[in-house]
Amino acid sequence: MKKIYTFLFLVLSLTVVGQVNVSIPEIQGSGNVSPYNGQNVKTTGVVTAVFTGNGTINGFFLQDKTGDGNADTSDGIFVYSPNNSTVQQGDEISITAYVSEYHSRTQLSNASNITVLSKGNIIRPQKIFYDINNWNWERYEGMLVEFQQPLYVNNNYYLKQYGELELGIKRKMIPTNIALPLSSEYKALVNENSLSPIILDDAYTSTYVSPIVFADENGTRRLGEKVDKLQAVVDYSNSRYVFYPVGEVRFYGNPRKRTHDDIGKYNLKVCGFNLEYYLVQNYGKSNFGAANQEEFNRQHAKIVDALYGIDADIYGLIEIEQGQAALSKLAQALNEKSGTNNYTFIDDGGYASGTFTKVGYLYRSDKVSPIKGLTNINNPGPRNRKKLQGFELNSNKEKFIFSINHFKAKSGCSSAKGGDKDQGDGQSCYNYTRTLEANAVMNAVNIGRTNYGTDNVLIMGDLNAYAKEDPIQTFLNKGYVDLHQKFHTDSAYSYVYRTEAGYLDHAIANESMAQQVTGVTDFHINADELTDYGYSKADWNVGMYRCSDHDPVIVGISLGEIVIDDEEQQPSDKLLKIYPTVVTDILNIEVADNSIAQIFAVNGIKLYEKEITGQTLDIKQARLLPGAYILRVLYDGKIHQQIIIVK
Repeated sequence: MKKIYTFLFLVLSLTVVGQVNVSIPEIQGSGNVSPYNGQNVKTTGVVTAVFTGNGTINGFFLQDKTGDGNADTSDGIFVYSPNNSTVQQGDEISITAYVSEYHSRTQLSNASNITVLSKGNIIRPQKIFYDINNWNWERYEGMLVEFQQPLYVNNNYYLKQYGELELGIKRKMIPTNIALPLSSEYKALVNENSLSPIILDDAYTSTYVSPIVFADENGTRRLGEKVDKLQAVVDYSNSRYVFYPVGEVRFYGNPRKRTHDDIGKYNLKVCGFNLEYYLVQNYGKSNFGAANQEEFNRQHAKIVDALYGIDADIYGLIEIEQGQAALSKLAQALNEKSGTNNYTFIDDGGYASGTFTKVGYLYRSDKVSPIKGLTNINNPGPRNRKKLQGFELNSNKEKFIFSINHFKAKSGCSSAKGGDKDQGDGQSCYNYTRTLEANAVMNAVNIGRTNYGTDNVLIMGDLNAYAKEDPIQTFLNKGYVDLHQKFHTDSAYSYVYRTEAGYLDHAIANESMAQQVTGVTDFHINADELTDYGYSKADWNVGMYRCSDHDPVIVGISLGEIVIDDEEQQPSDKLLKIYPTVVTDILNIEVADNSIAQIFAVNGIKLYEKEITGQTLDIKQARLLPGAYILRVLYDGKIHQQIIIVK
């Protein structure tokens, strides 16, 4: 916890009135300033937490044994006592001390006459169900509380330096990853994301405490991890409320993995991966990429470890140095690591130009073969960042077009003109150019179908647009399928920006290709990890984790076969029964209450969502046109998906 002020005023210029016997709730009062501010008081209470020692907040929290039953007054208070060596958690004490407002925190200091009245007392924590839309922590300042809902780690940026984690009642998602820009759902998410988080703090005033208090065995704490029944005392510090845990904090969920999640039974694995400026010749010449040879060596080792672990047949790489040296170096490294000569790359004929990057292809020659030449799409720009290449699967001679892309970034907004200016709709600047780029890719694909002799199309890359933004909707409106939505609905993400998660890195397929996809996953080796462990940091970590700021996206394909998942055609267990599959009005869904039904268009756009009540769903309320739709039922911790036909 960063503390700008850690000293105590020892010389008081105020005239102190005589000692007053009062309760802690009376000291706190119902306002922001104690009615006993500037006075000496005598009070009693039970010690709920002690934080003393070098570099700590140097004090303990004291709480009234019974409380006053008034919701407007806190029953707890902080006692600044740097020389305390007597009181322990559970002690009931009487104390004489001076009341002050220390940077707006009501506290006791200059303690004297501390007497332990009894030991082993237990204060029951105030049970909290945190409603982020309407909350006032002032009433709980200094008290022991217990959260009644799971809390998610949404920010770990200050963990190493200040010992802080930002928690929330759910994972914060980019609004335009979930909802169409400026829609009511979008506006609700913007408001929700702007509300105050829960700051879990280690109660140290010094920085870079070692070992890190909330870190796991790997020295990290990943975004998306959760904690149940968190017990903590509430404090006010640096103009915000913070929470010091009482006892061990047990996190769970979203663990580090060495291998990616299951992507089905495939005969071809394709990966799209933004390498965050991989430069082999011109590093150190700008603020991008490695600053020197040592940093490059670290970056190279981490990226090779990741690529080898992914074990794809084709890699579409983004933010890799122009020319052929970078691709060649990675192919050589993978061959050395695998003990083969299978890895090679597509030579686009270009050359290195300063620190400019491109997109490019690495592939396994024993698995696939390129068809004809590369197609470069440079209008509109940026140049060398939109490409098509046809590939043939060696085992069965089936073909597909793989388009890898890096659309115009959301940065440099001051230079944007016309339709590229930020419209204030959550899509940032250059949205117009990105939409033009989407159309340019589809136009090139239409020509490429003839050139490469296939109708199967997979489009991947960092499109610098979230799922519900215009460039992505441009693809979907032309019949393309968002594979993240198809397999993961709204839970997918590959990037975290200012505590909000979403996917800039896409896997989009046309209808024929989507039918051959067995699965898609974001391999969360980067976005959830501490930035402190990247290759450019003093405390960098060996291994794949935080080798980039983007997570790689991995797609499984059964090329040449239409994928029919038996689990999507019938309920997976006896807890769920759905009928009929051809419906005009009422769909029967025999499942436990509080389950959720979602209806999606076949291109992955969510059209309707409703909690299931009475084991029926009125299809008419969804206002669907006749046709085929994807029904998903979320129940008992599971997701069931199947096709329904609306007449």
